[in-house]
Amino acid sequence: MKWIFYLIIPILWLFVVSWFTGSKDYVFQTNDDERKQKIKQKAIVQSWTTLILFFITNFLLNFFHLNDKRLDNVPLVYPEVDYFLVAVVSYFIFFIINNRKMSAN
Repeated sequence: MKWIFYLIIPILWLFVVSWFTGSKDYVFQTNDDERKQKIKQKAIVQSWTTLILFFITNFLLNFFHLNDKRLDNVPLVYPEVDYFLVAVVSYFIFFIINNRKMSAN
């Protein structure tokens, strides 16, 4: 059963990366023109920059002991999911922003 995940996850990952980037270098190709590819690439860079900003902010808050003491008792079972959600949500926000900026209207 475990080998199914080792097979499905990389295939799913190739599909996700090819869709997010709009690149024709992957197995699953999208029908994106150059403008749409540029919009997707800009959104990826901006979402990763947002994620790095969250990492730096979290590091500085911990380094200078500026954490909110009320949140010490709140357990985060999977804190990585929060960062993943920040990356995905910021990608779609920047995709919409860049799509409106680069539209022909």
